[in-house]
Formats: sequence, C-alpha cells, structure tokens
Amino acid sequence: MQHFDPDHDYVNEYVNLWNRRIGSAKIWMIVLGVLLVILGIASAAAPLGMYAFIQGFIAAVLIIRGVSDIIGYVQTPAFFRNGATLAAGILNALLGVLFLALPTVFTATTLGLLLAFLLIMTGIERLSFAHSMRYYELEGSSAGTVMGIVNIILGVILAFTPLFTGVVLTYLIAAYLIVAGATLIVEGVMIKRIER
Repeated sequence: MQHFDPDHDYVNEYVNLWNRRIGSAKIWMIVLGVLLVILGIASAAAPLGMYAFIQGFIAAVLIIRGVSDIIGYVQTPAFFRNGATLAAGILNALLGVLFLALPTVFTATTLGLLLAFLLIMTGIERLSFAHSMRYYELEGSSAGTVMGIVNIILGVILAFTPLFTGVVLTYLIAAYLIVAGATLIVEGVMIKRIER
C-alpha cells in the first residue's frame, strides 16, 4: 500500500484520471447497461429456451466486468482504492467462470449463494461510488445509492433462501441483469467531468 504523502495532490490526480476516462466510460456503461436489460427481459420472457445462450453470454459479461473491475482497482491511485471494487471484480469473474464450467444442475444453489454475495458486494460498491459522487458534488448519486440498497436487500434475501434460489435461478438472473443494466444506464447518463 502506498503511504500518504501530504505534499502530493491526490484529489487532483484522481480528478485528472476521472476526466481522462469519462467519455469512454460513459459510452461503455450505457451500452453494457442496455445489453444487460435486454438480456434480462429475454431471460424472463423465455427462461427455458434461451437459458443456454444467456448462461454463456452472462458468463462472458461477468468475466469481462470482473476483469474490468480488477483493472480499474489496480489503475486507481492507491489512496482512492476501494476494496469492495476488487472483491466485486473477483466475484464477478468467479461467477462467470462457474457459469461456463459447471452444469446448472450441480451449481444452482452455489450460484444462488454466489449471486447473493455478489449482489451484496456490488451494493456496497454502488454505495461507495455514490458517496464519492456526492463528495465531488456530481449529480446522479441518489440513483447509485438506491441501486446499492436494492442490491444489498436482494443479496440478503437470496442468501437466506438458497433452495428457492436454485429453483428460480433463471428469473433471479433476469432480475439481476435488469437491475444491473438499469444502474449502469442511469450512472452512464448522469456521470460528468469534474470541474475544478
């Protein structure tokens, strides 16, 4: 871990990094959010027919999201790193690999518990991100706060109902995709450059 240097301008370093990446991040957040919402709706509409396709696609999205979170964590200045981002990245990647590697019959309950923990970690990360947005006086922090709380509540419910989770995994995946997609779309639209 990097030691705190009182002469270094950490805030300016973070603001410059944020402003350099904001354009591409905004586009990718909206595109990925729309794709997740569409897949969530398709999963809810035809759970059995599309399950294999959705399972593979979800695995790829989770792995990409997980790797992206891990890279984002590593590239963020040490003073501003958030352990929840790293944990969510590892869990996303792990959940994606499980979707690819193991048959659903054996993993429904395990995936349900991992999904519950992932929702809780993602909720914590969303709350932390919303707090950062409020700190820098950026608009849209309330949407991140609401989605963080929703993710945590859904995660706790899923954690205490693993057998139920295994039975309705497809619908839970659909709900997760829609919630995650809506969150990304709202945040993608709302994030802006930090003006100093």
